[in-house]
Amino acid sequence: MKTAIDNVTDHPDTETLGSNPAGKQTPRRMRRAGEIVAAARETFLEKGFERASVSEIAAKVGVVEGLLYSYFPTKRDLLNEVLRGMYEPLLREMEEGFSRLHGLRSRMRFVIWRHLRVYVEDPGLSRLVLHEVRTRPEYFNSALHELHVRYTAFLMRTVRDAVAIGELPKNTDGPMVRGMVYGAIEHRMWGVLFGRDTVDIEAAADRFTDLVLRGILPINQAEVSVTVAPAPSSREDIERRLERLEKIVAVTSGPVTLHRKKSS
Repeated sequence: MKTAIDNVTDHPDTETLGSNPAGKQTPRRMRRAGEIVAAARETFLEKGFERASVSEIAAKVGVVEGLLYSYFPTKRDLLNEVLRGMYEPLLREMEEGFSRLHGLRSRMRFVIWRHLRVYVEDPGLSRLVLHEVRTRPEYFNSALHELHVRYTAFLMRTVRDAVAIGELPKNTDGPMVRGMVYGAIEHRMWGVLFGRDTVDIEAAADRFTDLVLRGILPINQAEVSVTVAPAPSSREDIERRLERLEKIVAVTSGPVTLHRKKSS
């Protein structure tokens, strides 16, 4: 079964490639741009952004390097288009699923569940984003940052709407919740990205959702399940409990004596 990320084809449509390729957007030029993006995606995933060369990408398409620059003026522009091809279908899927859900828990779980799937279904692109793009100083002025803001906006809407209807306190810190969710998932899924670990997405989504909600809901609303060992009872406490039981039994069944064990 294909996922949203799998829908990034070798020949993206004009919506996907609408902003970056230089020159007049003819059907033939758009087809060629799609071939270049597909080759760049393959090369970036194989070698990473820094080690990938424009000449190598051009060779995979079967064009000279100069022609590639007439489509994408810089390698960074080409990377942005690869990333846009990943995010746009994902954003559309997120919007469709999110719009059908209501309530803090269901929306929070959906956002967490979908993000976990990104790591499992396309670890190569996740590695590219985390290692070679997001860590660079120009990230905050990049196309990826804009896409990431749109992506995480679903979580921010979840928090904002929950505050508006009273599910969360008015002083709930949305950016902090965002950091809790995405930071924790990134840390948990690090081993998955490098093939050293596996994860059950459904079970992990439930656990993450529970942990986040326990952290942000008021104490009297949080679904906290904590097992606490009972404190040892003193002899006086035991005597009082037995007296209460005797009274209850006497009322319902007539006089009954509960025999106490004599202390030595």
